Amino acid sequence: MKANKFSQTKLRYPYVFSLLGLLFISETAWSAADCQTSASPGGCPFLVQATVQNGCLVTGGTNTSELGALSFGTYPAISKERAIASLVANTQFKLNCTPNMSLTMSIDAGLHYGTARNVQQSNGNRLAYQLFSNSSFTDAIGINQAVTISNVGTGSNITLPVYATLQLPGSGVRPGTYQDTLTVTLTW
Repeated sequence: MKANKFSQTKLRYPYVFSLLGLLFISETAWSAADCQTSASPGGCPFLVQATVQNGCLVTGGTNTSELGALSFGTYPAISKERAIASLVANTQFKLNCTPNMSLTMSIDAGLHYGTARNVQQSNGNRLAYQLFSNSSFTDAIGINQAVTISNVGTGSNITLPVYATLQLPGSGVRPGTYQDTLTVTLTW
């Protein structure tokens, strides 16, 4: 009985392969005939295609590199000045995008958000600061708010428009270094 099942199985496979072989030969014969009557004498045309999509390329830096820095500078602890800063890009990073594409950035709340973004000293003291997308400090950047980047794809490195202000209170500020870390997300 086992021999019969083996024989039946053995007979079934050649039949299936023969049928597939006939279909392949039939399809090949039809395609060859079609090519002989095509507009291209002596050959068959075929499509060659490539699709290029909008995109950006970030090069340089490492996984631990920072995109850049906002530095308000150094002030006396009793200062009541309004400190300003603009993003100074890390020169290791280069950001280039497809010409004329739509590119937006958003910036998170940072590590020390309370009712505002804050720089913080190691002992927990904080100073609030605000981000803007223009150097006249009129267009505030909210938490994760999409900000359109202009002049995209000019062939040169794209500079992100990030500016900041920090109002020093004039008293109650402990001397030391205050820091925060922000994450920028680019969308296209």
